[in-house]
Amino acid sequence: MSLLLMLALHATPPELGRVPWERNFEAAVARAKQSHQPLLVLFDEVPGCSTVVGFGREVLSDDEVVAAITRDFVPVAVFNNVEGADARVLASFGEPAWNNPVVRVIDVDRKPLAPRFDGPYTREAFLSMLRGVKKLERVTVAAACFWECEARLGSLEAVRASRVGFLNGDEVVEVEFDPSVRERKAFLEDAAKLECGKVVSGSPRWSEKDTKYFLQQSRRGGEGLSELEKVRLNARLKGR
Repeated sequence: MSLLLMLALHATPPELGRVPWERNFEAAVARAKQSHQPLLVLFDEVPGCSTVVGFGREVLSDDEVVAAITRDFVPVAVFNNVEGADARVLASFGEPAWNNPVVRVIDVDRKPLAPRFDGPYTREAFLSMLRGVKKLERVTVAAACFWECEARLGSLEAVRASRVGFLNGDEVVEVEFDPSVRERKAFLEDAAKLECGKVVSGSPRWSEKDTKYFLQQSRRGGEGLSELEKVRLNARLKGR
């Protein structure tokens, strides 16, 4: 087989543009849990009609679109015209087969973070959808004991993810929270009441063995749970 033919067979289909799509949905979910980023799921027909190809070449190949998706999301493509794993994922979302492109932005629990996108298939419309995605905010706070502080903060309704580490020799906790549930000033006031509200800045050295300590010490361990479920369970276990 010639080199040119090999490259052609492994080239990215024009329907997918220049976005580095994950093709395994479960692997994408695992990446999203690790990175604390939302999933951007493209349900698409490959090979597809002129509408599908045009969306790939004109929108999913646009520099600004590609940069935004690569920076802010875990992108995964689900083909709507094949059998197997793609068909099972497609059915679990209730999406139609052999259809024009549909994009869903969701968290790891499949909670929608933006309206379902099914056109118009223009750069402006797609960027508008991306810009409207509900973003989480992140804050790092000092902790006398990061095990205790992470568990206390994990009980707050707005918190979605957390981890602990060291900054200049001191213990710190980083949390991601939903500002639509509790805006930043009010959230920090809530954290201060829990003696976990002193904001610090820098680049901590994260400690995986200390993150979700009470959950790790339990029999449950957290395997198979989403990040939010781990946060809440760690808080409940500390409270016992």
